[in-house]
Amino acid sequence: MSRKVLLVTLPAGPFGRFLDRALRASGAEVKRVVMNGGEMFDWLSPATAWFKGPRDSFAPWIERRLRDGYTDVVVFNDVNPYSQDALKAARALGLKTWILENGYQRPDWITLETDGVNARSGLPRDPRAYDDADKLAPPEERPHIGAITPFHAFNTIAHYTLIVLFSPWMHGYRYPFTVSIHGQVFGHTWRYARWLARREQRERQAERVAKLTPYFLLCLQREGDSQLMVHSDLKTNREVMDRVIASFAAHAPAEARLVIKNHPLDPGLSNLERTAFDIAAAHAVQHRVSFLEGGHFAALARASQGVVAVNSTAALAAVGFGTPVKLLGRAFFDLPGLIDQQPLESFWSAPQEADHDLFHRFRRVMSVQTQIYGSYHNPRSLTGTAERVAARILR
Repeated sequence: MSRKVLLVTLPAGPFGRFLDRALRASGAEVKRVVMNGGEMFDWLSPATAWFKGPRDSFAPWIERRLRDGYTDVVVFNDVNPYSQDALKAARALGLKTWILENGYQRPDWITLETDGVNARSGLPRDPRAYDDADKLAPPEERPHIGAITPFHAFNTIAHYTLIVLFSPWMHGYRYPFTVSIHGQVFGHTWRYARWLARREQRERQAERVAKLTPYFLLCLQREGDSQLMVHSDLKTNREVMDRVIASFAAHAPAEARLVIKNHPLDPGLSNLERTAFDIAAAHAVQHRVSFLEGGHFAALARASQGVVAVNSTAALAAVGFGTPVKLLGRAFFDLPGLIDQQPLESFWSAPQEADHDLFHRFRRVMSVQTQIYGSYHNPRSLTGTAERVAARILR
């Protein structure tokens, strides 16, 4: 049976062109939905399904489009409203759905699932479901992909800038995220420029902080991200810090410190460092709190007494380092035996490490079933990543 694939939403940047090439090389027919200037520039192909209508007309439009012989639908994440409309229509028509997402084992892997991603992942939530994981062939060891963040930041800035520039001609598109599109453009540009200018200073600060043991590490999410907005009851980083700092002040051992690490791709529209210290001062623990804009997560997590996060997959990496983890949101890896299930108030005094045998079984299943080696953004990895995604879709 010949395959006809519709690419509806994709990561910012040129990855879509490479995926198109890989799918076509395997015999598939491919088109991409283009709704804004960023997608138009990322695609640069005549195999385009243009959508220029108002937002509320997209659902009936995509349903009609999918009736034109398509067999497969690809989207990036499952919370974007355009992605949700496409998934709903495709499933009603009995088509195969594929959901791309950032890797659960970043930076060297990306995610591809069929039912949902992140807290909606199809991975089992019962630890017993992983008892037979050793029967699976282990994922192949791969070399480190290399730098991701500079290319990711550039693709994001370029994508949103082009959406703004072409909005007079593609005015039906509705930006689906809570952080404004102008804020994304200027925030990412300004924050990344500052990060480059002060990179060495930030790294030295992180090295000094890591020596101030004992400490707990709090990982912030990207402001406005679906991990906060959809998969958590704490909707902003301020709410996260309010919750964690208050609990830390009341229940953590007196000698413990709290290190707060900002997300590397936060748009920087609010001064989270100042907010953190204002909250800490209100609880009289400002002398026990540090805030980092840089630093290597692995080194910081390994040296800590425990990691607190909403649902960041960085926390899953911390489990692999042997560091106790407490989650505040909903995550596919929040399993008893992996993640500390006791209340946050108890975590400070007696953080519980994961069952390492369970972790290795869980990681094997997760890697084989949901992860693909590669990157959406590192230019040297685009061809290989696209070929592996196409092979998974078409096999």
